[in-house]
Amino acid sequence: MLLPAASVVGVKLTPSRQRNAVSEGMALGLLMCDRESLPFDKVMVDLAFEASWRGWAYRHQFSQVDADIRNGSDGVWVMTRASSTKQSYNFYWDRSGPSLQIYARPQWAGEPLDEEAVAASIDGDVPAEGWRALAGDFLATFGR
Repeated sequence: MLLPAASVVGVKLTPSRQRNAVSEGMALGLLMCDRESLPFDKVMVDLAFEASWRGWAYRHQFSQVDADIRNGSDGVWVMTRASSTKQSYNFYWDRSGPSLQIYARPQWAGEPLDEEAVAASIDGDVPAEGWRALAGDFLATFGR
């Protein structure tokens, strides 16, 4: 399977690509934590995402997302930005029902999750374990 080229080290990503990368990466991290969906509790998702984001080691690689959150963007919308209509390669979010649902794009349908290959195809040069750490911190706060 041919994957899109990951970002070139040292090249600044556009704001849109940063936002999509964080949304897709969060989806990957949650899948690595065996979660395909979350209850759509906006306040809890906002609080949990923002708290986990502040402590995440890779957040400075996504300066636009950092600015979005600092300027009042809701965590739930930052986290689930990659919807079915957005240009994302691996995953997208559906937030139309009572849960936030992660879906794989067609090229991953029926395939086992190759975490490292997916992480390599997401802009920002974050390893799969980095996305899992963000999602794990999110889930620890979300579950309180």
